[in-house]
Amino acid sequence: MSAKIKKLESTLKKLENDSEVDGCALVSDKGQLMAAALHKGVDEKGISAMAAALVSIGGRVGKALDSGTPNNIVIEGEEKTVIVRNFPDAALIATAPKDSKIGLIDFEMDKACESIETIL
Repeated sequence: MSAKIKKLESTLKKLENDSEVDGCALVSDKGQLMAAALHKGVDEKGISAMAAALVSIGGRVGKALDSGTPNNIVIEGEEKTVIVRNFPDAALIATAPKDSKIGLIDFEMDKACESIETIL
């Protein structure tokens, strides 16, 4: 495992430790998994591909509505909240319980994204 991947995984674990995030992954804009801290049994390749597709579709919707490229995509499910944070050439995906404090998660995701950008 490369030093860069270890640093990325450490950043993801810090995000989990510092917030209510209970799973997260970093994927390329091409849908390839770069680093992950997901639950066992999660299809990492599938999640990576779907997250990249979600960001792409979000960009198309933003363009069609003249609102620009979305920075965040939030999916509020029955059991969990999924947050996808878009930044150049990658996306950070995080899951948290549905009753989580989204403001705190947003703050911690900002810090994680800053760290990830310096690593990449």
